[in-house]
Amino acid sequence: MRFTRRLAFYVIALAILILVKLNTFGEDYSSVETFRGAQLESDVFYPLIARSINEGHLLKLSLNEEDFPFSPDDVYVNDHLQVMVSPAFLRELFSCSARVYDDSHLFVERGEETVSFYLNQQSAIFGEEIVELTGEPANRGGVIYVPLADVCKMFDYHFRWSSKNYQVKITAEEDAMAVNLPRSYDLRKKSRTASIRNQGSQTTCWAFASIEALESSLLPERKVTFDEKDMVANKPYAYSDQNGGDYTMALAYLLSWKGPVDETGEVAAHVQQARFFNQDDIDDIKWAVYKYGGVSTSIYANVSGANLKDSSYYNDATNAYCYMGSESPNHDVVIIGWDDRYEASNFSNSVPGDGAFICQNSWGTSFGEEGVFYVSYYDMNVGDQGVSYMNLEAVNNYDEIYQSDLCGWNGQIGYNKEDVTAANIYRARGNETVMAAGFYALDKNTDYEIYFVSNCDTVSTLAKRVKVAEGSVKNAGYYTVSFDNGVVVSPGELFAIVIHITTPGADHPMAIEYQSARMEAGYVDLSDGVGYISRNGLDWENVEDKASGNLCLKAYTKRNE
Repeated sequence: MRFTRRLAFYVIALAILILVKLNTFGEDYSSVETFRGAQLESDVFYPLIARSINEGHLLKLSLNEEDFPFSPDDVYVNDHLQVMVSPAFLRELFSCSARVYDDSHLFVERGEETVSFYLNQQSAIFGEEIVELTGEPANRGGVIYVPLADVCKMFDYHFRWSSKNYQVKITAEEDAMAVNLPRSYDLRKKSRTASIRNQGSQTTCWAFASIEALESSLLPERKVTFDEKDMVANKPYAYSDQNGGDYTMALAYLLSWKGPVDETGEVAAHVQQARFFNQDDIDDIKWAVYKYGGVSTSIYANVSGANLKDSSYYNDATNAYCYMGSESPNHDVVIIGWDDRYEASNFSNSVPGDGAFICQNSWGTSFGEEGVFYVSYYDMNVGDQGVSYMNLEAVNNYDEIYQSDLCGWNGQIGYNKEDVTAANIYRARGNETVMAAGFYALDKNTDYEIYFVSNCDTVSTLAKRVKVAEGSVKNAGYYTVSFDNGVVVSPGELFAIVIHITTPGADHPMAIEYQSARMEAGYVDLSDGVGYISRNGLDWENVEDKASGNLCLKAYTKRNE
């Protein structure tokens, strides 16, 4: 029996090798050629090829001759050698909204165009037209995937796919790639808003806004209620609830995997990516709402207590608000839509033009329009400290997190120039594979190079670093970057994550935690990691000594069986 199985394995392997050598299957994955008079069985060989591509992460994708990065979880090759993609992939490639309703209906919005895909149906509704697909949408791990070739055709992108060299080449003209946002958009109409909460007399709006934005980012696919009280109770450092908080405190809690906590009291997701905005990023905020869900933001609430009715900047009749003063933000809300045609006359004060963000408050349903109000684009603060939680992952995405910045980002470090090299050294807790690193980009258009150092017993060992990832990010934010290949570490081994980061216009481009004035003493632990920075990548300074702080540079691992 053992010999028979081994023989069968070698026969199949030899057949595949002969096919590859003789090119008996070509670039057209839909055809199967004849080999020595026998028709190759696609249901035998295609699944083998697909499995090899998927397990080896061999698929490559380019857009207009430039590499297009993607997560392996968002793209796979099916048993018919069709390239299948997730809603998350569609959002990035086509600049669209792509959401799943009732576990079976993938609804795509792109400018004025809409597409509805349905599980187990080899047709889609494109606008008002029924379009035949090359394959059925599939449910894989609870995610709906659709044939990429079909979506490209609908949106006038040219698609080429070679199963021989595992290359997907997509090209598109500027007109096809240009997408105009709708003049108005309201997540309430898309079933993509969290329930209205009431913070009462507490100054914990920062937690309410963060939690509501998180919940919105998962809707409509996943309806979950996170606990804002847990965020407040487990904030990263002692700080009176009456002193309020901000998005950096929320991020410290979330990025350290303390939350978000669901109704069972367990951590229900891992935040791995968030984008930041300011009051000048009106269009970018709209895109974030459109693609990912609610965006938390800070405004100045010109009133004492949870009511704007006494404010001269608020029109109670139209639920419209526009603060035109110079006060700093003191209240957080969630942007859930916009209306470019919202008339300036709706505001109680004179504003330069039409347009407003639709914002969800945390003052209960008796406020505004069932808890919602309109904030003018010309408000002095709206959009400031904006956060879009665009990548919540399952809690089993990684097994371990290595970090030394439990208090989160509250300072920057550098050498009065736009680039710096930084390194965090950690001791492995087990036999693991280091899969990714996480860091803050403190402004737009940040470039990064990430390196890894094994057996990093001394600072001089940092010179032996090996590049494991590189790229750039358009927006400020927190990013988790997967390595090109994971690196195995042994129990007790010292390893280093090294990053060279360049942020145009920055003087201190590396995020750190340090003992700030608003913290009670003793919350920054300088013993949970060893960090270094360098002006030139050769000479290193200890961050704990230089700034009494820790680098915001995390590592993520999977345990090896």
